[in-house]
Amino acid sequence: MAEPKSKILVVEDDLDIAEMLNAYFRVQGYEVFTVNWGEDGVRACQTVKPDLVILDIRLPDIDGYEICRRLKADDQTRDIPVLFISALHREAEKVKAFHVGGVDYISKPFHTEEVLVRVDTHLAMRNM
Repeated sequence: MAEPKSKILVVEDDLDIAEMLNAYFRVQGYEVFTVNWGEDGVRACQTVKPDLVILDIRLPDIDGYEICRRLKADDQTRDIPVLFISALHREAEKVKAFHVGGVDYISKPFHTEEVLVRVDTHLAMRNM
């Protein structure tokens, strides 16, 4: 079996979406880790050291904005690209995602092919 392409951390509290993304990225050859709580996402970034984070904004404990702020403030995790994925559609929420350090924003519902293309693009840019 070939080595996984890259490690992706999915921080998503909707179990159906988390499982769908997990399965989809595994088929594409990625090593995928999934957590459903914000604090678990912060810890997973420090231990797993993913190459990219897919991050929901609304989570049961802390919101995705705060998670991204923490990741960008930590020398060990600041260079990990964070791709927000959320049901929030207002422009202000999208702008806030970029202000806290996100590299991209995808609105729910989404198409898995679009997510894959964006993930591939951000991983390629990170590896340059």
